[in-house]
Amino acid sequence: MGRRRLLVAAVVLVAVVLVGCDGQAALEETSAQPLTSTTRAATAPAESVQGSPAVEAANAFIGTLSGEQRAAAVLAMGDSRRANWSNLPPGSVRFERNGVRIGDLDLEQIDAMHHFLALALSPDGYRTVLGIVRAEDALAESRASDRSRWTSDNYWLAFFGEPSESGAWGWQFGGHHLAVNVTVVDGRSYLSPTFLGIEPSSYTVDGSTVAPLDPFVEAGLALIKGLDDEARAQATIADRPGGVEAGAGRDSVIPDLEGAYVGDWSLEQQQVLLETIGLWVGLLDPQSARARMDEVSSDLSSTHFAWNGDVSGDGPIYYRIQGPSLIIEFSTERGLGGGGGHYHSIYRDPTNEYGSAATASS
Repeated sequence: MGRRRLLVAAVVLVAVVLVGCDGQAALEETSAQPLTSTTRAATAPAESVQGSPAVEAANAFIGTLSGEQRAAAVLAMGDSRRANWSNLPPGSVRFERNGVRIGDLDLEQIDAMHHFLALALSPDGYRTVLGIVRAEDALAESRASDRSRWTSDNYWLAFFGEPSESGAWGWQFGGHHLAVNVTVVDGRSYLSPTFLGIEPSSYTVDGSTVAPLDPFVEAGLALIKGLDDEARAQATIADRPGGVEAGAGRDSVIPDLEGAYVGDWSLEQQQVLLETIGLWVGLLDPQSARARMDEVSSDLSSTHFAWNGDVSGDGPIYYRIQGPSLIIEFSTERGLGGGGGHYHSIYRDPTNEYGSAATASS
C-alpha cells in the first residue's frame, strides 16, 4: 500500500495542474506535506533538466539498487533489447521487459526513481507520464479488470549505457499504454520512439479530474476545424487505419504519405500544427525540446496532415502528422472495460530511432 499511496499522492498534484482549477492552493497544500518521492519530484525546478541534476539523479537511483537489480536495470548502450517495449499489459508480449519493475522497488528506490523522471522530463512530461501510470489503477477498478495485469506497479525503468555528462546513454520507462524511449547525447535528449496511451482517458482522484491526453484530442480537432473546405477535403483520408501503424514492434514501418500538404497552409494554421507537435516534443526538457522544434519547423514544407473521423469529436478519430523526420499518430480505440475513452499515440523520428543518428555523430 505504501507504493500505491505515493503514486496516488503524485496524481493529486497532476490533476489540479491539468484541470487548472485552484492550482495554486493545491500546490501550497502539497508543499506542506512530508517530502515524499512524488512531492519532491513534482516540485523540481523546471530548468534543472538533462544537465548535472538529471545525470546525478539517474546515478543516485542506480546506486540504490542491489547487484541483481542493477544487472537488470543497466544494459549496454547497443543492447538489442532496447526494442523490447510494448503498449500491451504484462503477459501479452513474448519478451521480458527491460529494467526494474516499480512493484519490486522499496520506498527509497521509488523516491529516487520519481526524482530522476522529474528531472529527465519536463514538468508537463512528468505529469503526463504519471497520469498514464495512475490510469492503470482506475482501469483495475472496472468490472473487466485483471488486477495482476492492470496496476501502476507494472511499469519498468531501464538505462542503456552509464549516465554521464558527455557521450551517449539512454533510458526507457514504460508498461501498459506507455513507452518513453530517450537517448541523451552530450546533454541533449532525443525522444524516439515513444508511445503514449491511456484508458480510461479521464478519472478522478480526491474529487479532481485527471485527463492527461485530452489536449491531444483537442489539438487534432482544432487542426481539422481550422482548415478551409478545400484543405479539409485534402486532409481527410477515406480509410481509417486499424490503429497506430508505426507502433510497438514496427520500428521499420513508415506509413504511406497521405493527407494535406502543410506547406500550403497559412502561417496561423502551421502554428497550430507546431503547437500540436509540441505536445509530444514537450515531454523533453525545454532545451532539448526547443532544438527539436527548430528541426521540425524547418521540415514543414515537406510535412503532411491526415485525418479520419467526425470533426465534432463525438465519434472515433485518427490523425497523422508526417514529415521526413517525424511520424505522429493519434487514434481513439475500443475500450477494454475502463468505462471511459481509450487512446493510443506514437511519436517517432525515423531518421534517429533510439538516437542512432545522434549517437553516430557524437
